[in-house]
Amino acid sequence: MTRALVLVEMRGGAVTAGSLGAVAVAASASDDVHVLVVAGEGEVVDGDTVALLGGQGASEVHVARSAPAVARVRTDLLDLLVTRLEPSIVIVESSSMASDVAAALAARRFAGVNWDLVGLELDATGAWVGTRLAVQDTLVARVGWTTPLAVAVLRPGAFAPRESTETAARESALELPDVDLSIVPMVTTVADEQMPSGIETAEIIVSGGRGVATREGFEVLEELAATLGGALAVSMPVVDKGWYSHSFQVGQTGRTVRPRLYIACGISGAIQHRVGMARSGTIVVVNSDPRAPLFGVCDFGVVGDLSVVVPRLTALLRERR
Repeated sequence: MTRALVLVEMRGGAVTAGSLGAVAVAASASDDVHVLVVAGEGEVVDGDTVALLGGQGASEVHVARSAPAVARVRTDLLDLLVTRLEPSIVIVESSSMASDVAAALAARRFAGVNWDLVGLELDATGAWVGTRLAVQDTLVARVGWTTPLAVAVLRPGAFAPRESTETAARESALELPDVDLSIVPMVTTVADEQMPSGIETAEIIVSGGRGVATREGFEVLEELAATLGGALAVSMPVVDKGWYSHSFQVGQTGRTVRPRLYIACGISGAIQHRVGMARSGTIVVVNSDPRAPLFGVCDFGVVGDLSVVVPRLTALLRERR
């Protein structure tokens, strides 16, 4: 029997879609999936949450409540479960918190860790094999582990939740006193918590890039996204300018998204951006440069000034409604 352990993250009181996808991919290969849910102050993990994780393939959900938002706590809890359960793999979806936890757990357990995985399965011998993209995501590489415990860090948004089943999961509580919080450095403080953009789960995304010349220019994109009931996203150059946080970025070093509709405005479409949105259902491009590479992969394209095209599109949508 192959046992997997998955770290689940919560944001805004709910399990993230990426964490659900991590449970689903674990269940596709393993017949015994254990899940660790670490809930912060005020976050509720109830029967519905456990049932949701069971529907993704979790056999048992281990819950730690009222935990401080520090990586050390999650590392200690995972370490405790590794001792109890002896899983062959620990799986997390990449985030600033989860990446710290994965690195710390791997160092503590002398375990191999593979990062940025877009595929995960068992081979014919029962060994875990991961898939990652290389050379600006133009090549596919298969990677493995030589240590008894494998640590797998998944690319954000690479794994979608599966259609939920009626499979029930057991719940067991983990008491935080089992974790030595006294060794958490006193310099560790949470200065602020911000909600992520939500682009990983958005059905409709309006994305802006370098062609949006000013920060104020994004207001027309925000209006279009609001009219469509979608989310706003950006390309890497926009994040580099400090106009939006990294949680809004689509691309190789940002988020991988798969909305039903992706509207790209002022984005040339370098390979680093395309790998983050290539799985979108319908792709619409608005760009003043007819030679922009993204026109080569879109379903509909408009060559024109986005500051004119986008407000007109928003107005037409409002009139139609």
